[in-house]
Amino acid sequence: MSVKPDHPLPNALLVIAVLYLGSGSALADKSLTIEVFTASGIPIAKDFKAGYKSGTAYVYEIDGIKRIEAKLSEGLTADPEQSKRLVQQRFQQLRQEDRTWMQRAAMGLAKAMQYGVDRYPAIVFDGQAVVYGLTDVQTALAHYRAWRREGKR
Repeated sequence: MSVKPDHPLPNALLVIAVLYLGSGSALADKSLTIEVFTASGIPIAKDFKAGYKSGTAYVYEIDGIKRIEAKLSEGLTADPEQSKRLVQQRFQQLRQEDRTWMQRAAMGLAKAMQYGVDRYPAIVFDGQAVVYGLTDVQTALAHYRAWRREGKR
């Protein structure tokens, strides 16, 4: 399964889907886990942690593996053996920052598959509810809290 970008909708038709992903109720906000799934071309609001003081938040750019692959395969020759050696050499020379970024991207893709998230941007709360189509975590959090107040656990 691959995670596909969300198709933009006209503002009048923008519908935020809050879906129940599992059984059981969500934890209290004080220990809320927020996982944001996005891509490099879809930035998340930078100040979302300012209004979110507790719990844990993660941002996954799930296209990170493709970006590293592109970097590793840039300018390869038609000779398979030479290209293989060049890619191996480039991989060994990757900075720790790039390796960490690639690992986080792989972890994000695995988590997206685990949750059944099939497009991005997507914001998952406590592994139980997802809000699609938003890049502002504070707005998504408001939708999630309203959904919880309505008793849809």
